[in-house]
Amino acid sequence: MSDPSPNGSGRAVRRLVGEIEVIALSDGEQTISPALFPDAEPEELAALARAAGHPADPMPVPVNTFLIRADGCTYLVDAGTGPSRGSHLGHVPASLAQVGLTPHDIDTILMTHMHGDHAGGLLHPSGDPAFPSAELWVAEEEAAFWVDPGLPSRAPERMQATIANAVKSLGAYGERTTRFSAGREVAPGIRSVPLPGHTPGQTGFLVESGGERLLIWADIIHVAALQFARPDWTVGFDVDGAQAAETRRRIFARAADENLPVAGMHLAFPGFGRVVRTGEGFAYEADAVA
Repeated sequence: MSDPSPNGSGRAVRRLVGEIEVIALSDGEQTISPALFPDAEPEELAALARAAGHPADPMPVPVNTFLIRADGCTYLVDAGTGPSRGSHLGHVPASLAQVGLTPHDIDTILMTHMHGDHAGGLLHPSGDPAFPSAELWVAEEEAAFWVDPGLPSRAPERMQATIANAVKSLGAYGERTTRFSAGREVAPGIRSVPLPGHTPGQTGFLVESGGERLLIWADIIHVAALQFARPDWTVGFDVDGAQAAETRRRIFARAADENLPVAGMHLAFPGFGRVVRTGEGFAYEADAVA
């Protein structure tokens, strides 16, 4: 079921995974420069972009979050970008409104990782929590990476704002923050899946109910037109590019071999689909929107 906003800013699409409801929420769309794919051959990148029907410079990057209703609780997987990046982003509150919810209704926020397009929406511009009733759950490896006091001196300049925002967000939720171990069940029917590389503690969430499954896989993909065909193409935001590429190939293979449905933060909204093998590579088949 699709619930478009009258002004186009909020969008929500519902799916059932057994008895668990998963709702894709659009936060908007940003763009990315091809220069951020250092391993890409420019002519091949341009050809793949053309084949997908979008420009090569800059390339569109959708931003999605996912709402899960399970066991009487309401979970939000990632918080979107927040209001600081312009009117083309920051639409999670409007998308929540499409299903009759406000940020006050969120019980738990399950973070895939702490980059700004996922964690920027955790705080109001004032620095107060944007989800005043929610607990914040972050993988132990992810939280430890960002709050390491030595990280700012080791990290490049482009990471400094992300580090500051991550530290500020984790501090703002204070005692309502839970650090969980990789692979643990975080709620009935929801298990964390470690996906390291893009960040050290990047985490996906496997939803299982009634014999059905859905893997919400975080930043396995940034530009679908490129990285399904060339999973070895890393993005400049990866903390460990080699590990990110290895994780991407492993998850592609698992999803394809197990016919495991996936949901992605940077797949075209609503981001539900499947991975299929194509010779030595992979392709993405988006689910039809009801």
